Amino acid sequence: MKKYIILFFAMFFSCSDSPPKPKTLLFSPITPEYLQATATEWKTTGFDGFLLSGIMRNWADDIWATDGDSGTRGADDLTFKRVKACNDACREAGIEDNFIKIAFYSHVPLWTDDEAWKSVCQNFFEAARFARESGCRGITLDIEYVGEQYDMDWEGYDYQNYTPGELQTAAIMRGRELVQAMLKAYPDMVFLKLPEGITYYGPLATNLFTGMVKAMAEVNAPGGLHLLTESTYDMTSTLGLIHFARTLESKILGALDKSSSEYWKKKCGIVLGGWPLGYYRKILNEQGEFLGWSGKKEKYGNEIVGSYTDKSSRFSVENFRNQYAGLLLGSKSYCWIYGHGATWWQYSEKDSHKYGKSSNSTLPVDENLAAYENVVKEKWMSTVWMQSVAEKMKTQSPNEFVRYFNFVEKVMVSGPFGCKNCDNFQKEFLPEKQISREITLKKVEEESGWQVCSVNPQTGYLNYLNYFKPTEWVCAYAFCEVISPASVAAQLRVGTNDMGALWFNGTNILSQNIERSAVLDDDILPVQLQKGKNRILMKVCNTGGNWGLYLRITDKEGNALQNLNYWPE
Repeated sequence: MKKYIILFFAMFFSCSDSPPKPKTLLFSPITPEYLQATATEWKTTGFDGFLLSGIMRNWADDIWATDGDSGTRGADDLTFKRVKACNDACREAGIEDNFIKIAFYSHVPLWTDDEAWKSVCQNFFEAARFARESGCRGITLDIEYVGEQYDMDWEGYDYQNYTPGELQTAAIMRGRELVQAMLKAYPDMVFLKLPEGITYYGPLATNLFTGMVKAMAEVNAPGGLHLLTESTYDMTSTLGLIHFARTLESKILGALDKSSSEYWKKKCGIVLGGWPLGYYRKILNEQGEFLGWSGKKEKYGNEIVGSYTDKSSRFSVENFRNQYAGLLLGSKSYCWIYGHGATWWQYSEKDSHKYGKSSNSTLPVDENLAAYENVVKEKWMSTVWMQSVAEKMKTQSPNEFVRYFNFVEKVMVSGPFGCKNCDNFQKEFLPEKQISREITLKKVEEESGWQVCSVNPQTGYLNYLNYFKPTEWVCAYAFCEVISPASVAAQLRVGTNDMGALWFNGTNILSQNIERSAVLDDDILPVQLQKGKNRILMKVCNTGGNWGLYLRITDKEGNALQNLNYWPE
C-alpha cells in the first residue's frame, strides 16, 4: 500500500509541475545537410531548433532561386529538398522548431512606395509557403542591418511627397502587410523577429513592429510573434535578465494598441538571447585608429585574424550557467543562443565537402565546449528562491514591484554637466562638491538645478532622458538619504548607463568608468547602514543613447530591507 501512495504522489507532482521550459534555439551557419546528419546529437545536447541561414538571405531574394534555378518552385526545388530532408530527420530526433532566417541586409524600399512593397510582400509569401511545405516552424526576420532607415532624419528621406507622420503610418502598414502575406501562405506559422528595435532604433522600427503585431492580432494567429533580444548577449546576471524581460515587455505594451496588447500577452513573448562562445576584440593603432579584429591576447597577441577566428568562450561556464538560467526564467516560449559562426561544432575538411562549408566550421572549438553543452543539456533554472523572484518579476503590478524589490523610488537630481571633449567622469562638478561638504538638505533643495525625480514604477529605472537636455557626452547626479532604525549590514545594488560612481556617507565605493547598458544589480556594494541618516550620491555619465540608473537596497541575500525611510519622500 505504501508503495502505491508514493507512486500516486510522484505522479501528482509530475503532472502539476510548472509550465514547460522555453525551447532553446541556436542561430549559426549550420547547413541543412550537417544538421540532418547530426540531429540526434543536437537534441541530446539540449537544442530544440535552429535558425537556418542561407535559405533566403535577403528580403529582396526569391527563395526558389537560391539553388540557381528560379524555374523550379515546389517539391522539385533543390533547396526545398535539402531543407525538407533536414526537417524530416530533425523531427524524428525530436527537434521540431527550425526557422528560415531572412534579413534586411540591403536598404528596404521607401515606406511609401506601394509598388516596391508589393514585390517584397510576394517574396515573404513565398518564403512562408516554402517554410510550411518543407516542415519549418516559421520565419525569422532580422531588421538590424538597415538601422539608419528607422531614424526620421535619415538622408534617404526627402519629405517631398509625404510628411513625417505619413512616413510613420506607412511603416506601420508595411509591417502589417508583410505579416499578412506570410500568414496567407502559412496561417499557423510562428514569427520570430530580432533584435529589439523598440530599444535600439528610431521610431520607424517601432512603427514597423506594431504593424506586425497588429496583423497577427487581427486574425488571432496561433503561432504568435516572438521578439529575440541582443542586448542580453553579455548579461550573466540571472536576476538582471529576468528584469530585462519585464522592462522590454513594458515598452512593448506601451507601444501597442489595446487589442494588440491583449494578443501579445496571450500568444507572444520575449525570447532572451545569450552569446557564450566566439571571442573577438578590437585592435587600434597608437593614434586610436581601428586596424581590425583579433582573438584572445594569450592566443593571438595583437595579430589581426578577423572576428570569427577565435571560437573560444566569452565568459566562464559558471557565468553561462547563470545566464542560461536567466534566459529560461525570463523567456516565454523560446530562448536563443547566438553562435557567431560554427562555435558549437567543428568538422574536418572531408566533412566540409560532404556537408557544405560554413563560416569557421573547421577551426578548433573552445577546449571546454563539453561543459557549455552540459549547461544547455541540464537546463538548470537557478534556485527555488530565484524562481519565485522570477514569478514576481513577471506578475507584480508597478507599485507592488518597486516596493517588493526595494528600489529607491525618488531622488534629487542635478544636471546635465560636461561636454564631448571633457573627461566628465573624472571632473568634480558642483553637486559633487556640495554633497561632499555636508551641506544642509535645505541648501540642496534651494540650489538651482536640483529637482525631485521618480523612477518608472513598472521597472524601477530612473530615466535621465526624461529630465535632461542635452543627453550626449554629459553627466548628472542623483542624491538621496536613507533613514535606518538601526545599524544593519546591507547592499546597495546598482546599474548605470553609462559610467557610474557612488559615494556612501561621503566615501566613494563605486567607480565604473566604462560604457555599458544599465542592468539590474550590475554592481553589488556591501555597506553598513548607520542608525539614522545615510547619504547616497550617484554620478552617471553618458556618451549617447540611453542614460539612467537603477538603485535598490537589500540585505546580503538580495532581499528587500524593511522599515527604511527615505528623503525625498
